[in-house]
Amino acid sequence: MSMGAHGWTLRRHVPPGITPLEVWNLPVLGHELWELLGTSRVEEARRAGVPESMLAFHLLPVLAGALAELVPRHDVDAVWLCGGLACLEGFEALVEEASAALACPVYVAEDPRFAPVRAGLRLLDAPDATQPRVQEPSRPVHPVALDVGQTSIKCASPQALRVFERDTAALPLLFIGMPRPEDGHHIPAAVRFIAGALRAFAGQEAPDALCLALPCPLDEALRPGGCTYGWEGHTPLVADLLREAALPAPARGGTVLVLNDAELAAEAARGDARLADSRRVLCLTLGFGPGGALLARD
Repeated sequence: MSMGAHGWTLRRHVPPGITPLEVWNLPVLGHELWELLGTSRVEEARRAGVPESMLAFHLLPVLAGALAELVPRHDVDAVWLCGGLACLEGFEALVEEASAALACPVYVAEDPRFAPVRAGLRLLDAPDATQPRVQEPSRPVHPVALDVGQTSIKCASPQALRVFERDTAALPLLFIGMPRPEDGHHIPAAVRFIAGALRAFAGQEAPDALCLALPCPLDEALRPGGCTYGWEGHTPLVADLLREAALPAPARGGTVLVLNDAELAAEAARGDARLADSRRVLCLTLGFGPGGALLARD
């Protein structure tokens, strides 16, 4: 579905062959997966004095247990991992050990933190076969991709990469099931954070195409589902972001592709040459909590 907002065309992008998976609440070792395989678990270990070289090791039983459950459930022949936790010291060795009992290979993205936003730039540069062609499409000159996570925003342009950290004192984490502030101030606060990151990253070079990945379910009307920003059901979210960012609209109009962050991660996996012969790929993004998507090729 397309809609206009401040000179931009907003569109829910559904990558072909990619299906989002709800993995954050997978039962593992008596807990939900996000409790044991996420940033909060790592930060807790750091506060307890666990050396950096051992942090990844503490995740081994959880990752192994999750893969043992998910690989046969989705009948995959490869697993692909990205996200901030994949940047931990020793994570590659952790993956080798966790995958030893699996019947398929497990790969870590070559650039775990930024692989999804790099894929977002590729999406903006590629013609969309699902849209009618009145004339040959022109490629964007200044594309920007944003991967909004629960604790940070990853930004990419052809020239730069940058991370904006969420200040959880100013923008507290609102877990699913927690009451939302009655006055609704948390939604404009989240909008200001994301729009501010976009505006600061773009600088003086106004983007002419945007790829925006959000850490929540999305329907065709761009109505967001639940996440720690607490904006579920707020359909004008993306339009609000553009208005707050106050970006000048491109003279010929600009497109904003909006998708779920795990879908964008799976799009990144599609471009990994190591997976060229893999028919079904389980894609997991490991950050504040795990997100998942299935990449299925014909």
